Amino acid sequence: MTETSNSNGELKRHLTFKDVFFLSFGGMSPLLSILTYAAFVITLVGRDAPIIMIIGMFIVLINGLSVTQLSKRFSSSGGYYTYAFQALSARIGFDTGWMYIFYSILYALAYLTGSIFIITAVLGISEYYAFLLIMVPSVTFLIVGISMSAKYALYAVAIEISLMLIIVFFSFVMTGGAAYIPNPVAYHISAGDIALGILFAMGIPTGYGSIAPVSGEISNPKKVVGRSVISVILIGGLLATLMVYAFANLILQNQIIISTSDKLPVISIILHNFGKYGIYLYYAAGIAVINDSILAILSFGSAASRTFFRMGYDKSFPSIFAKKIKDNPVVASASVSAIMVILPLIIMHYITVETAFIFLGTVAALGGLFIHVSANFSLIRVGLRRARRLMSRTEKGIFVRLKEFKEVILALTGAIISSVVLVYSAYSTVSWYTSLFLVWIVVGFILSEVKAITMKTSDDMMDISKEGKILAENLMNVKVMDARIPGLDMIVGINDPLRSALEKLLSKNIPYSIVIDENMKPVGTLYVIDILLLPKDAIDRGKVNQMHLEKVANVNINDDVTDAVRVLKENNVNILSIVDGAGKCTGTITEREVLIKLASNDKPVVD
Repeated sequence: MTETSNSNGELKRHLTFKDVFFLSFGGMSPLLSILTYAAFVITLVGRDAPIIMIIGMFIVLINGLSVTQLSKRFSSSGGYYTYAFQALSARIGFDTGWMYIFYSILYALAYLTGSIFIITAVLGISEYYAFLLIMVPSVTFLIVGISMSAKYALYAVAIEISLMLIIVFFSFVMTGGAAYIPNPVAYHISAGDIALGILFAMGIPTGYGSIAPVSGEISNPKKVVGRSVISVILIGGLLATLMVYAFANLILQNQIIISTSDKLPVISIILHNFGKYGIYLYYAAGIAVINDSILAILSFGSAASRTFFRMGYDKSFPSIFAKKIKDNPVVASASVSAIMVILPLIIMHYITVETAFIFLGTVAALGGLFIHVSANFSLIRVGLRRARRLMSRTEKGIFVRLKEFKEVILALTGAIISSVVLVYSAYSTVSWYTSLFLVWIVVGFILSEVKAITMKTSDDMMDISKEGKILAENLMNVKVMDARIPGLDMIVGINDPLRSALEKLLSKNIPYSIVIDENMKPVGTLYVIDILLLPKDAIDRGKVNQMHLEKVANVNINDDVTDAVRVLKENNVNILSIVDGAGKCTGTITEREVLIKLASNDKPVVD
C-alpha cells in the first residue's frame, strides 16, 4: 500500500523494493563498469583482478551494512546528509551533503564520459553526438520523475544482465571450459597498484549509494532500504567478479597479449577473441553502454537531487531547492540536470573523454569513501547511545557485551578500512586529482562556517521589543520553586525496581526522571526509552542501579526561572534537579514547566 507524503515536507512514498533495486542496480552500470572500471583493475593487477574485486566488494559490503543499520533509524530523504545531520551535527551534515553531491554527480559523469569513449570507438560517431544521445533521454527522465526512471531501469537492467551472462558463457566456450585459480603470490604487484585496484573495484558495486537519499520516497523504508543495499552489493559485486574472472581466464588460457597502447582492452578482447560471435557481441556491448550511462545518470542524478531537496528543506541550502510540484522536487532536479549537462561539456573541451573518465572516476571514488567514513561515524554515535542504554551488570559475559556493541564494532571496522583505503588511494593517485578532492572539502568547510556565522550574527542582531524586555524583567523575579508544579516532580531512587520506575514515568506521561541515592542527592537522569529498549524479563527483574544514567543538571532552590532556562540550554537536558543548600533533591523542574510558566505569565502592559 502506497503511503502519501506527510506534513513535514517529505515526498510521496511510492517506490517498492523492485523499483529501488533495479534503479540502484542500474546505477552501477554493470556492463559499462566492466568495460571501464574493471578494465582498469585488470590492467593494474592482471590475473589477480578477481581477488581484488572480492576485496573491493567486501569493503563495500561493510559500508553497506552500516547504511542498512542507519536506514532503520532515519527514513527521510537525504540519505548520508540526513544521517550525519541527525546523528552528528548540522555542520557535519552540511559537509557530508556537500561531499555527497560532489560524489554522486561526478560518479554519474564518469560513466557518461566512459560511455562516450566506448561509443565513439565502436560506432564511429562524434563525441558530441554521443553526448546528446545519452543526455537527452537522461535529462527527460530525470525531470519527469523517479517513477518513470524506475520503470525504465527495470527493463533495461534485465536486458543488461542477460547480455553479460551471454558474454561470460562465450568466454568459457573460447577456452574450451578451462579455468584457473588466482594466486596472489605468483608475481609482484606494487602496493599502490593494489590500492588503486581496490579503489576502482569498489566503484563497481556502489550503485547502492543512490538508495539512501531517496528513502523519503520508499514505502516501508526501514526494511526495503536495507534489503536493497545488500542485494545490490552482493548480486552486482558477484556478477562483476564473474565477468572479470571470465576475461582474466580468457587472457591467461589463450595467452592474449594486451598492448599497452590499447585504451579499451576488454572490448577489444570481445571483438578479436570471441570468434565469429565477437563482432555481434562487440556492437551489442557498444549499444548497451548507452543504456548504462543513462541508468547511471538517472540513479545518481535522482539521489543528488533528493540531497539538494532535503538540504533545502533543512535550510542547509537555499529553501528554493525544497520546492516541489506534485511531489516532484523540480528545482532540485532541474539544478542537477543543468550541472550534468554543463560540467561534462566544459571538461570535454579541455581534456579527452578517456582522461576525463579516469579523472572523474578517481575523484568520485575518493568522495564516496569520504561519505562512507561519515556514515560509519554516524552509526558509531548512534550505536554507542544504544549500547549505553542496555543493562551492564557483572553477570553479563564478554560475548553478550560485544553483542550490545555490534553496531559500533561494524561501523568502526568500516571507518578504519575506508579511511586507510582513502588515505592510501589519495596518496597513490595523480596529485592534482587529490588536490581537487581536498579543495572541495575545504570549500564545503568554509561554506558551513560562513553559514553558521551568518545565522549566528542574524540572531544576535535581532531587536528585542519593549514588551519583550518587560517580560524578561518580570521573569527574573520568578523563583524556580514558583514555576515548579509539585504534582509533576519526577524522582526515583537508585535502588527502585525498574518496573515501578517505568510505571511511574508512564503514569505522569513524562519521559525522564531524576535519580537520587540513599542521601537524597541526585546521581543521574533516567529516560523511559532506555527502559523500553530492554527485554520484558530484564524490566521485571532489574533495578534502576543497573541502568546507564545520563548526566544530571542541578538548579538551586533559590535560583530564578531565567537561571533554569540557562542551565537547561547549557547542558542540553530536559529536566533539572532542584537542590537545597545541602545538595539534596527537593523536587524537579522540566522544560515543559518553564514553558507553562512563560505562557501563564500576564502579558505586560507597554507604556
